[in-house]
Amino acid sequence: MSDPTALPNLTPTSGQGGAAPAGGDGAEQPAEEPLGQRVQEALTSLGLEASTDDDGDVAFTFEEQQLFVRTDDGTNVMRVFGQWRLEEPVPTDDVERLSICNDVNVAFNLVKTAVANDTLLVTSEHILPRNADVRGLLGIAVPLVLQGVQVWHQRATGQVPGEEGEESAQGGQDGSADPQPGQSGQAQG
Repeated sequence: MSDPTALPNLTPTSGQGGAAPAGGDGAEQPAEEPLGQRVQEALTSLGLEASTDDDGDVAFTFEEQQLFVRTDDGTNVMRVFGQWRLEEPVPTDDVERLSICNDVNVAFNLVKTAVANDTLLVTSEHILPRNADVRGLLGIAVPLVLQGVQVWHQRATGQVPGEEGEESAQGGQDGSADPQPGQSGQAQG
């Protein structure tokens, strides 16, 4: 295990090797469009209708699931997420639900799951470098969020991915099966 006190100082530097001034002179690279705007443009180029909701998140529907992207231009963080109301046949025990979240979190590198107030939250968060390919990242992150929901639901209901039977007859891992936990219709933002 690494000693966290031995980590290098990763202070941003300018092209000349010195520390970058706090404000920067703006002469090196042109300013990028705000991340939220770049996300909306990327979703549109992927053939998805995007809008901004009351919370300032970019809302869109993918595979009949309501999803959101929250951005922070100050830190260049992009969070793709959805929320699903948990209902039968999902277990009601909080410890069991959180144990399933932990299993999914360990299994995926880019997806996090959590449960709060009978709602499953599945996210994929990314810190974007300058000039990042937002469209390409969304093309990966959005299906991963839905895959995380599907895996969570399979574990919660005792289904084994790839096992022959009812799940395979409903579509299974090809994405045609309904990935939402419980019996709820759409994600909530």
